This record gives sequence, C-alpha cells and structure tokens, in this order.
Amino acid sequence: MVQLYDQREAVENYGKSQYAEGETKATLSLIRNLMKSMKMTAEQAMQALGIPTAEQSRYQTML
Repeated sequence: MVQLYDQREAVENYGKSQYAEGETKATLSLIRNLMKSMKMTAEQAMQALGIPTAEQSRYQTML
C-alpha cells in the first residue's frame, strides 16, 4: 500500500513539474513575441504581461 502511494505521489510530482516547465516556456515565448513585434525591452514586456517583479530576474536569465 505504501509503495502504491509513493508511486502515485511520484507521478503527481512529475506532472506538476512538467506543467510548470510548460508554463515557463509559454511565458518566455510571450515575452519574446512582445519584444519582437512591439519592439519592447524585456522589462517592458514582462510588465505588460503582469509578471511580478520578484519573478522577472528568473525570466531575464532564461531569455
């Protein structure tokens, strides 16, 4: 029974991590699109998307 719970928890955690990774990739794509099409800086694009200031440095390093 414990093994089944551990396996289910592992699958759930994997799903959550995949979702978070997909969300990050989508956000980066949106930032890049605004930068290219609207001639915005990365900071302007993140402000336009409403990305919290505390998270902006994380995205900045990934651009």
